[in-house]
This record gives sequence, structure tokens and C-alpha cells, in this order.
Amino acid sequence: MEIQIRKLAFESMLAGARAAHPNEFVCLLTGSREKGKVTVEDTLIPPGIMVSRTMSSFSDWMMPVMEGVVGTFHSHPGGSARPSRQDLRLFSNKGGVNFIAAEPFRAIDVAAFLGSGERVKFEVVE
Repeated sequence: MEIQIRKLAFESMLAGARAAHPNEFVCLLTGSREKGKVTVEDTLIPPGIMVSRTMSSFSDWMMPVMEGVVGTFHSHPGGSARPSRQDLRLFSNKGGVNFIAAEPFRAIDVAAFLGSGERVKFEVVE
């Protein structure tokens, strides 16, 4: 699976993580899916997000009907980009590609996972 994320979207999700610190941050990723390829174009902060130092969530019931969601992003202020059991449950529900950024939220602190929980490589593109 080829994963590409636009530079502006990548920088936006990291900026959100830094701004929310010491709480977690969560957003949806929008873009396109083609056979064997996901391209993340932008970020979307869902309405009614709930965050704390140890969790972040949102309600699907509050989401408008929309197309183009290709995954999720959230931050881990604790310093590990490894997914928790709750993260893996989210990944399986949302599918697509799911990014986690560990503190201090730099490009090298980001990991990407498929809906199955498998870690995958990704490329930041203009």
C-alpha cells in the first residue's frame, strides 16, 4: 500500500498536536483512495471532540454526511507512537490510514498504520 500525505496536511496535524499538548489531539484525514494508494489531502477536526491527557475521541453521530475521509490522526503526549488497544479498535472501525504522533511531535515522531494495525511507510509530498 502506498501512502502519501500532503505537506500542508502533515504540518497541520502536527501543529494541532502541539497546540493541544498536554492533551491528546484528534482529527480526520480527507483525500482519495485508489487501488493500492491513499493520498491524504487535508485534515478535518470533527465536531464535539473530547480530549484529555490520556484519550481523544469524537462521535460519529455528530459528523455530517460526507465522502473523502481516508483515515485518522491523533497524538500521544506520553512519547510513544505505538497504538494502544483502543487505537487498534479505532483503526479497525475507520479503516484507511491512521497516523499517530508521539511527543515532541516532529516529523520523525509520526507513525502510520493500516486499519488492520499493520505499520506502514508513508511519504510527505508537496
